[in-house]
Amino acid sequence: MRCFLKLASYLLLITLSQICLAQATLVFGVNSPGSPPYLHLTKTGTQYQGVIPDVLNKLIQLHPYKIKYIDSFRKRTESFLYKGEVDGFLSSTQWLEFPDKLIHTISVLEHKSYLYSNQPFAEQFTLENAPNLAICARRGYIYPALNPYFDAGKFTRVDSGSQLSMLNMVRINRCNMAVMHEFNAIPILSSADFKANKLYQSDFSTDIVELSIFLRPELIEIKQALDVIIANMKSSGELADSLQKHIEKAL
Repeated sequence: MRCFLKLASYLLLITLSQICLAQATLVFGVNSPGSPPYLHLTKTGTQYQGVIPDVLNKLIQLHPYKIKYIDSFRKRTESFLYKGEVDGFLSSTQWLEFPDKLIHTISVLEHKSYLYSNQPFAEQFTLENAPNLAICARRGYIYPALNPYFDAGKFTRVDSGSQLSMLNMVRINRCNMAVMHEFNAIPILSSADFKANKLYQSDFSTDIVELSIFLRPELIEIKQALDVIIANMKSSGELADSLQKHIEKAL
């Protein structure tokens, strides 16, 4: 009888642990309002799509997790991760205040930022020889290559809440230029409004950073699982296909 009770208790513990594991939810932070082609709401606003959801969907197909997306501003999302209020988000080591407090996956994508102006860029244009400029930037975002110029007062930073408003301010001369990731700029500049008011992209990128999924330190098993998924998607070409698909969807 005693053996039977021990066996029953053991089986119950296994069952309960399996139930808890099956219900494990990964809370993923979204930098409002999202950023195509990486991670953003569909036009109906009912679900998130992009390269990162494609990666996370692989995770939940292979492992017993659920994904819950939480929308917030970038700096707040970062603070939530340090406090353990979210489990992960997409970022780069160069953008974080305390990157050593987190763990991250292998690189998912390379992120390139450019300057956009309503005037063609001079052939010899560089950040060093540029005149004093008012540059539209995304509120709460860090720009490693431009920060020294902002700090020195050579460039004036004009913050905005969205990529569309940034480019609109360039169009109406509220800013001389905007700094933006190429994939954010492409769908906006392809719209009817901007085709009639051409904006120009700099010949060089201001920043190139590697994007990874950052996680709370205790989620090492999830990091390892994601590393395998990302590596396999890269080698199979599935990651490149996902990127291209979501770029086209954004146009």
